[in-house]
Amino acid sequence: MDKRFYLMRKNDIVTFLLLDEQGGIAKYSPVDENLDIAPLQYRYQPTWIRDWWNDRSVPIGQGKIKSYLEKRGFNLPSEYLVRNLGLSLTDYFWIKPVDSNLKWEDVNLFDNPFKEHIIHFENEKDDETGVPHYSPNGSLQGQIEKTWAIMNDNDRVLIKGNRSNLSSESINEIIATEIHKLQGYDNYTPYHLIKILDSEYDFGCYSKLFTDQNNEMVSAYALDTSEKIKNNISPLEHLLEMCEKYGMDRAEVQRNLDYEIMVDFIMSGYDRHLNNIGFIRDAKTLKFKGMAPIFDSGGSFFVDKAKPRSKKDYYKFKTNSFFSDEITLLEHVENRDVLDLSKLPPASVIIDLYMKDSQIDEKYAKSVGTWYEKKIEMCSQFQRGQDLKKQVYGL
Repeated sequence: MDKRFYLMRKNDIVTFLLLDEQGGIAKYSPVDENLDIAPLQYRYQPTWIRDWWNDRSVPIGQGKIKSYLEKRGFNLPSEYLVRNLGLSLTDYFWIKPVDSNLKWEDVNLFDNPFKEHIIHFENEKDDETGVPHYSPNGSLQGQIEKTWAIMNDNDRVLIKGNRSNLSSESINEIIATEIHKLQGYDNYTPYHLIKILDSEYDFGCYSKLFTDQNNEMVSAYALDTSEKIKNNISPLEHLLEMCEKYGMDRAEVQRNLDYEIMVDFIMSGYDRHLNNIGFIRDAKTLKFKGMAPIFDSGGSFFVDKAKPRSKKDYYKFKTNSFFSDEITLLEHVENRDVLDLSKLPPASVIIDLYMKDSQIDEKYAKSVGTWYEKKIEMCSQFQRGQDLKKQVYGL
Protein backbone atom coordinates (compact mmCIF):
# COMPACT_ATOMS: atom_id res chain seq x y z
CA MET A 1 0.00 0.00 0.00
CA ASP A 2 1.26 3.46 -0.94
CA LYS A 3 2.02 5.41 2.24
CA ARG A 4 2.47 8.77 0.51
CA PHE A 5 -0.22 11.33 1.26
CA TYR A 6 -0.92 15.01 1.17
CA LEU A 7 -2.31 16.55 4.33
CA MET A 8 -5.22 18.58 3.01
CA ARG A 9 -7.49 21.32 4.29
CA LYS A 10 -10.50 20.90 2.02
CA ASN A 11 -8.89 21.09 -1.46
CA ASP A 12 -5.72 22.92 -0.39
CA ILE A 13 -2.45 21.07 0.25
CA VAL A 14 -0.94 21.72 3.68
CA THR A 15 2.09 19.43 3.42
CA PHE A 16 3.39 16.09 2.13
CA LEU A 17 3.30 13.11 4.50
CA LEU A 18 5.08 9.78 4.48
CA LEU A 19 3.29 7.37 6.78
CA ASP A 20 4.75 4.28 8.43
CA GLU A 21 3.12 0.84 8.57
CA GLN A 22 1.24 1.72 11.77
CA GLY A 23 -0.28 4.87 10.29
CA GLY A 24 2.04 7.30 12.05
CA ILE A 25 3.95 10.06 10.28
CA ALA A 26 7.48 9.01 9.37
CA LYS A 27 8.33 12.23 7.52
CA TYR A 28 6.64 15.45 6.48
CA SER A 29 7.64 18.46 4.43
CA PRO A 30 8.06 21.98 5.84
CA VAL A 31 4.77 23.77 6.33
CA ASP A 32 6.00 27.37 6.29
CA GLU A 33 4.32 28.41 3.04
CA ASN A 34 0.97 26.93 4.07
CA LEU A 35 1.06 27.84 7.75
CA ASP A 36 -2.19 29.83 7.63
CA ILE A 37 -4.22 26.73 6.75
CA ALA A 38 -2.28 24.24 8.91
CA PRO A 39 -3.45 22.96 12.33
CA LEU A 40 -2.82 25.29 15.27
CA GLN A 41 -2.10 22.59 17.82
CA TYR A 42 1.51 22.17 19.09
CA ARG A 43 2.91 24.78 16.68
CA TYR A 44 5.79 25.73 18.94
CA GLN A 45 6.97 22.10 19.11
CA PRO A 46 9.59 20.93 16.56
CA THR A 47 7.53 17.83 15.66
CA TRP A 48 4.15 19.54 15.77
CA ILE A 49 2.52 18.00 12.68
CA ARG A 50 3.47 14.53 13.86
CA ASP A 51 2.21 15.26 17.38
CA TRP A 52 -1.05 16.67 16.04
CA TRP A 53 -1.61 13.56 13.89
CA ASN A 54 -0.84 11.24 16.82
CA ASP A 55 -3.57 12.97 18.84
CA ARG A 56 -6.10 12.74 16.01
CA SER A 57 -6.78 9.00 16.29
CA VAL A 58 -9.69 7.78 18.38
CA PRO A 59 -8.31 6.89 21.87
CA ILE A 60 -7.87 3.13 22.34
CA GLY A 61 -9.57 3.43 25.75
CA GLN A 62 -12.77 4.90 24.31
CA GLY A 63 -15.71 2.65 25.16
CA LYS A 64 -15.57 -0.59 23.16
CA ILE A 65 -13.42 0.79 20.35
CA LYS A 66 -10.60 -1.71 20.94
CA SER A 67 -12.78 -4.77 20.32
CA TYR A 68 -14.51 -2.97 17.45
CA LEU A 69 -11.17 -2.39 15.70
CA GLU A 70 -9.88 -5.91 16.39
CA LYS A 71 -12.96 -7.45 14.75
CA ARG A 72 -12.21 -5.41 11.64
CA GLY A 73 -8.53 -6.31 11.48
CA PHE A 74 -7.02 -3.10 12.85
CA ASN A 75 -4.26 -3.39 15.43
CA LEU A 76 -4.06 0.33 16.17
CA PRO A 77 -6.45 3.30 16.05
CA SER A 78 -3.98 5.07 13.75
CA GLU A 79 -4.57 2.37 11.10
CA TYR A 80 -8.31 2.99 11.36
CA LEU A 81 -7.68 6.74 11.07
CA VAL A 82 -5.71 6.25 7.83
CA ARG A 83 -8.40 3.97 6.35
CA ASN A 84 -10.85 6.82 6.94
CA LEU A 85 -8.47 9.42 5.45
CA GLY A 86 -8.24 11.22 8.81
CA LEU A 87 -11.68 12.71 8.24
CA SER A 88 -13.53 14.56 10.99
CA LEU A 89 -16.85 16.33 11.49
CA THR A 90 -15.35 19.23 13.42
CA ASP A 91 -12.71 20.48 10.95
CA TYR A 92 -11.62 20.19 7.31
CA PHE A 93 -8.35 18.27 7.52
CA TRP A 94 -7.92 14.95 5.71
CA ILE A 95 -5.20 12.95 3.96
CA LYS A 96 -5.20 12.38 0.22
CA PRO A 97 -3.16 9.61 -1.44
CA VAL A 98 -0.69 11.35 -3.76
CA ASP A 99 -1.72 9.23 -6.74
CA SER A 100 -5.47 9.80 -6.32
CA ASN A 101 -7.84 12.30 -7.89
CA LEU A 102 -9.99 12.58 -4.79
CA LYS A 103 -11.45 15.96 -3.92
CA TRP A 104 -12.98 17.32 -0.73
CA GLU A 105 -16.37 17.14 -2.42
CA ASP A 106 -15.89 13.37 -2.85
CA VAL A 107 -14.95 12.52 0.72
CA ASN A 108 -16.16 15.13 3.20
CA LEU A 109 -18.70 13.80 5.69
CA PHE A 110 -20.66 17.02 6.11
CA ASP A 111 -22.30 16.28 2.75
CA ASN A 112 -21.53 12.65 1.93
CA PRO A 113 -23.30 9.86 3.86
CA PHE A 114 -21.51 7.45 6.17
CA LYS A 115 -22.71 4.25 7.78
CA GLU A 116 -20.32 2.95 10.45
CA HIS A 117 -21.78 3.10 13.96
CA ILE A 118 -19.60 2.13 16.91
CA ILE A 119 -22.65 1.75 19.16
CA HIS A 120 -26.20 0.97 18.08
CA PHE A 121 -29.34 2.88 19.01
CA GLU A 122 -33.12 2.83 18.70
CA ASN A 123 -34.56 3.43 15.21
CA GLU A 124 -31.12 2.97 13.68
CA LYS A 125 -31.30 2.53 9.91
CA ASP A 126 -29.75 -0.45 8.18
CA ASP A 127 -26.48 0.14 6.33
CA GLU A 128 -27.08 1.74 2.98
CA THR A 129 -25.58 0.17 -0.10
CA GLY A 130 -23.26 2.28 -2.19
CA VAL A 131 -22.22 4.51 0.70
CA PRO A 132 -18.46 5.32 0.63
CA HIS A 133 -16.68 3.43 3.36
CA TYR A 134 -15.39 6.46 5.25
CA SER A 135 -16.29 7.25 8.83
CA PRO A 136 -15.73 10.25 11.14
CA ASN A 137 -15.33 7.86 14.08
CA GLY A 138 -11.64 7.34 13.37
CA SER A 139 -10.95 10.83 14.74
CA LEU A 140 -13.63 10.94 17.45
CA GLN A 141 -12.09 11.96 20.77
CA GLY A 142 -12.95 11.20 24.40
CA GLN A 143 -13.09 8.14 26.65
CA ILE A 144 -16.81 7.46 26.87
CA GLU A 145 -18.34 5.19 24.21
CA LYS A 146 -19.83 7.19 21.36
CA THR A 147 -20.50 7.28 17.65
CA TRP A 148 -21.34 9.73 14.90
CA ALA A 149 -24.56 8.89 13.08
CA ILE A 150 -27.05 10.33 10.61
CA MET A 151 -30.62 10.67 11.92
CA ASN A 152 -33.84 12.11 10.47
CA ASP A 153 -32.51 11.64 6.94
CA ASN A 154 -29.68 14.18 7.09
CA ASP A 155 -28.93 15.33 10.66
CA ARG A 156 -25.39 14.54 11.78
CA VAL A 157 -25.57 13.67 15.47
CA LEU A 158 -23.16 12.53 18.14
CA ILE A 159 -24.55 9.68 20.22
CA LYS A 160 -22.92 9.01 23.60
CA GLY A 161 -23.21 6.28 26.19
CA ASN A 162 -22.07 6.02 29.81
CA ARG A 163 -19.14 4.56 31.74
CA SER A 164 -21.20 2.23 33.93
CA ASN A 165 -24.58 0.52 34.03
CA LEU A 166 -26.17 3.83 35.06
CA SER A 167 -27.33 6.55 32.68
CA SER A 168 -25.93 9.30 34.92
CA GLU A 169 -23.65 11.00 32.38
CA SER A 170 -26.36 11.14 29.74
CA ILE A 171 -28.88 12.50 32.26
CA ASN A 172 -26.35 15.13 33.32
CA GLU A 173 -26.27 16.37 29.74
CA ILE A 174 -30.06 16.79 29.89
CA ILE A 175 -29.75 18.66 33.19
CA ALA A 176 -27.19 21.03 31.65
CA THR A 177 -29.52 21.57 28.69
CA GLU A 178 -32.36 22.47 31.07
CA ILE A 179 -30.14 24.92 32.99
CA HIS A 180 -29.02 26.74 29.83
CA LYS A 181 -32.59 26.90 28.55
CA LEU A 182 -33.95 28.43 31.76
CA GLN A 183 -31.04 30.89 31.92
CA GLY A 184 -31.87 32.15 28.44
CA TYR A 185 -28.31 31.36 27.40
CA ASP A 186 -28.29 30.50 23.72
CA ASN A 187 -24.72 29.31 23.07
CA TYR A 188 -25.09 25.70 24.13
CA THR A 189 -25.59 22.27 22.59
CA PRO A 190 -29.01 20.75 23.40
CA TYR A 191 -28.93 17.04 24.35
CA HIS A 192 -31.71 14.45 24.19
CA LEU A 193 -32.04 11.00 25.73
CA ILE A 194 -31.95 7.96 23.43
CA LYS A 195 -32.12 4.20 23.94
CA ILE A 196 -28.83 2.43 23.22
CA LEU A 197 -29.19 -1.19 22.13
CA ASP A 198 -27.31 -4.04 23.84
CA SER A 199 -26.15 -1.81 26.71
CA GLU A 200 -26.19 -2.19 30.47
CA TYR A 201 -27.63 1.31 30.96
CA ASP A 202 -31.12 2.56 30.12
CA PHE A 203 -30.26 5.69 28.17
CA GLY A 204 -27.56 7.34 26.16
CA CYS A 205 -27.89 10.84 24.74
CA TYR A 206 -27.41 12.62 21.46
CA SER A 207 -26.74 16.13 20.19
CA LYS A 208 -26.77 17.66 16.71
CA LEU A 209 -23.58 18.66 14.96
CA PHE A 210 -22.85 22.39 15.36
CA THR A 211 -20.14 22.62 12.69
CA ASP A 212 -20.65 22.63 8.93
CA GLN A 213 -18.92 23.46 5.65
CA ASN A 214 -18.65 27.12 6.69
CA ASN A 215 -17.87 26.87 10.40
CA GLU A 216 -15.26 24.63 11.97
CA MET A 217 -14.37 24.08 15.60
CA VAL A 218 -10.92 24.72 17.01
CA SER A 219 -10.48 23.34 20.52
CA ALA A 220 -9.20 25.51 23.34
CA TYR A 221 -6.37 22.98 23.60
CA ALA A 222 -5.32 23.66 20.00
CA LEU A 223 -5.46 27.40 20.59
CA ASP A 224 -3.65 27.05 23.91
CA THR A 225 -0.79 24.98 22.47
CA SER A 226 -0.32 27.17 19.39
CA GLU A 227 2.22 29.10 21.46
CA LYS A 228 4.27 28.25 24.53
CA ILE A 229 2.79 29.56 27.75
CA LYS A 230 4.73 32.27 29.58
CA ASN A 231 6.12 31.38 32.98
CA ASN A 232 4.32 34.16 34.85
CA ILE A 233 0.71 33.68 33.73
CA SER A 234 -2.05 31.17 34.42
CA PRO A 235 -3.40 28.68 31.87
CA LEU A 236 -6.62 30.71 31.73
CA GLU A 237 -4.78 33.95 31.09
CA HIS A 238 -2.74 32.29 28.35
CA LEU A 239 -5.90 31.12 26.59
CA LEU A 240 -7.42 34.60 26.82
CA GLU A 241 -4.24 36.04 25.29
CA MET A 242 -4.47 33.55 22.42
CA CYS A 243 -8.09 34.54 21.87
CA GLU A 244 -7.04 38.19 21.63
CA LYS A 245 -4.21 37.32 19.26
CA TYR A 246 -6.63 35.59 16.90
CA GLY A 247 -9.04 38.52 16.87
CA MET A 248 -11.67 37.50 19.38
CA ASP A 249 -13.29 39.86 21.88
CA ARG A 250 -11.54 39.03 25.14
CA ALA A 251 -14.36 40.41 27.29
CA GLU A 252 -16.93 38.28 25.45
CA VAL A 253 -14.79 35.14 25.81
CA GLN A 254 -14.31 35.89 29.52
CA ARG A 255 -18.06 36.34 29.98
CA ASN A 256 -18.78 32.98 28.36
CA LEU A 257 -16.08 31.26 30.40
CA ASP A 258 -17.45 32.86 33.58
CA TYR A 259 -20.85 31.39 32.79
CA GLU A 260 -19.43 27.97 31.92
CA ILE A 261 -17.35 27.83 35.12
CA MET A 262 -20.33 28.75 37.30
CA VAL A 263 -22.67 26.23 35.67
CA ASP A 264 -20.00 23.56 36.11
CA PHE A 265 -19.73 24.59 39.77
CA ILE A 266 -23.49 24.23 40.29
CA MET A 267 -23.36 20.77 38.67
CA SER A 268 -20.09 19.76 40.37
CA GLY A 269 -18.64 19.35 36.88
CA TYR A 270 -15.06 18.15 36.97
CA ASP A 271 -14.18 17.45 33.32
CA ARG A 272 -13.97 20.86 31.61
CA HIS A 273 -10.54 20.22 30.12
CA LEU A 274 -9.37 22.23 27.14
CA ASN A 275 -10.70 19.75 24.59
CA ASN A 276 -14.16 20.26 26.11
CA ILE A 277 -14.04 23.97 25.26
CA GLY A 278 -14.14 25.09 21.65
CA PHE A 279 -14.11 28.10 19.35
CA ILE A 280 -15.77 28.58 15.97
CA ARG A 281 -13.72 29.69 12.96
CA ASP A 282 -14.93 30.81 9.54
CA ALA A 283 -13.92 28.31 6.85
CA LYS A 284 -13.02 30.88 4.21
CA THR A 285 -11.62 33.85 6.11
CA LEU A 286 -10.05 31.77 8.95
CA LYS A 287 -11.32 34.43 11.35
CA PHE A 288 -12.54 33.29 14.75
CA LYS A 289 -16.16 34.11 15.50
CA GLY A 290 -16.10 33.32 19.21
CA MET A 291 -16.76 30.41 21.52
CA ALA A 292 -18.41 27.23 20.33
CA PRO A 293 -21.66 26.13 22.00
CA ILE A 294 -21.11 24.53 25.42
CA PHE A 295 -20.88 20.75 25.11
CA ASP A 296 -19.85 17.71 27.18
CA SER A 297 -21.23 18.30 30.69
CA GLY A 298 -21.69 14.61 31.48
CA GLY A 299 -18.81 14.48 33.97
CA SER A 300 -20.85 16.11 36.73
CA PHE A 301 -22.50 15.36 40.07
CA PHE A 302 -19.55 13.21 41.13
CA VAL A 303 -20.14 10.52 38.52
CA ASP A 304 -17.30 8.01 38.85
CA LYS A 305 -15.94 10.00 41.83
CA ALA A 306 -16.06 9.64 45.59
CA LYS A 307 -19.28 11.16 46.93
CA PRO A 308 -18.89 14.19 49.27
CA ARG A 309 -19.57 13.79 52.97
CA SER A 310 -18.73 17.31 54.15
CA LYS A 311 -18.29 20.80 52.73
CA LYS A 312 -14.55 20.20 52.40
CA ASP A 313 -15.22 17.11 50.31
CA TYR A 314 -16.74 19.30 47.60
CA TYR A 315 -13.24 20.53 46.82
CA LYS A 316 -11.10 17.48 47.46
CA PHE A 317 -11.71 15.82 44.11
CA LYS A 318 -9.68 17.09 41.19
CA THR A 319 -11.16 19.19 38.42
CA ASN A 320 -9.62 18.60 35.02
CA SER A 321 -9.63 22.22 33.88
CA PHE A 322 -7.57 25.43 33.98
CA PHE A 323 -7.00 24.80 37.68
CA SER A 324 -7.20 21.67 39.79
CA ASP A 325 -10.05 22.68 42.14
CA GLU A 326 -13.39 24.45 41.97
CA ILE A 327 -12.60 27.30 44.35
CA THR A 328 -9.60 28.44 42.33
CA LEU A 329 -11.71 28.32 39.17
CA LEU A 330 -14.35 30.49 40.83
CA GLU A 331 -11.69 32.98 41.94
CA HIS A 332 -11.01 33.69 38.25
CA VAL A 333 -14.65 34.53 37.48
CA GLU A 334 -14.92 38.25 36.75
CA ASN A 335 -18.72 38.57 36.62
CA ARG A 336 -20.20 36.68 39.56
CA ASP A 337 -23.74 37.55 38.52
CA VAL A 338 -23.49 36.00 35.04
CA LEU A 339 -25.55 33.08 36.40
CA ASP A 340 -29.06 33.90 37.63
CA LEU A 341 -29.70 31.57 40.57
CA SER A 342 -33.42 32.41 40.53
CA LYS A 343 -33.66 30.82 37.07
CA LEU A 344 -32.15 27.44 37.92
CA PRO A 345 -34.35 24.33 37.80
CA PRO A 346 -35.44 23.11 41.26
CA ALA A 347 -33.86 20.01 42.74
CA SER A 348 -37.08 18.12 42.03
CA VAL A 349 -36.35 18.37 38.29
CA ILE A 350 -32.89 16.86 38.78
CA ILE A 351 -34.36 14.07 40.94
CA ASP A 352 -37.11 13.32 38.41
CA LEU A 353 -34.58 13.10 35.57
CA TYR A 354 -32.39 10.69 37.56
CA MET A 355 -35.44 8.59 38.39
CA LYS A 356 -35.99 7.96 34.67
CA ASP A 357 -33.17 5.42 35.01
CA SER A 358 -34.64 2.14 36.27
CA GLN A 359 -31.34 1.25 37.97
CA ILE A 360 -31.01 4.47 40.01
CA ASP A 361 -32.83 4.27 43.33
CA GLU A 362 -34.68 7.16 44.92
CA LYS A 363 -32.11 7.57 47.70
CA TYR A 364 -29.31 8.15 45.20
CA ALA A 365 -31.43 10.54 43.10
CA LYS A 366 -32.34 12.57 46.20
CA SER A 367 -28.69 12.72 47.25
CA VAL A 368 -27.85 14.29 43.87
CA GLY A 369 -30.63 16.82 44.48
CA THR A 370 -29.15 17.59 47.90
CA TRP A 371 -25.65 18.14 46.46
CA TYR A 372 -27.18 20.40 43.83
CA GLU A 373 -28.98 22.52 46.45
CA LYS A 374 -25.82 22.82 48.53
CA LYS A 375 -23.88 24.04 45.52
CA ILE A 376 -26.57 26.65 44.78
CA GLU A 377 -26.29 27.85 48.38
CA MET A 378 -22.50 28.09 48.10
CA CYS A 379 -22.80 29.88 44.77
CA SER A 380 -25.15 32.37 46.41
CA GLN A 381 -22.56 33.01 49.11
CA PHE A 382 -19.90 33.47 46.43
CA GLN A 383 -22.08 36.00 44.59
CA ARG A 384 -22.52 37.92 47.85
CA GLY A 385 -18.75 38.24 48.11
CA GLN A 386 -18.02 35.59 50.72
CA ASP A 387 -14.63 33.87 50.69
CA LEU A 388 -15.43 30.18 50.08
CA LYS A 389 -11.84 29.10 50.55
CA LYS A 390 -11.76 30.68 53.99
CA GLN A 391 -15.15 29.18 54.81
CA VAL A 392 -14.13 25.66 53.77
CA TYR A 393 -10.51 25.52 54.87
CA GLY A 394 -10.46 28.16 57.59
CA LEU A 395 -7.67 30.02 55.78
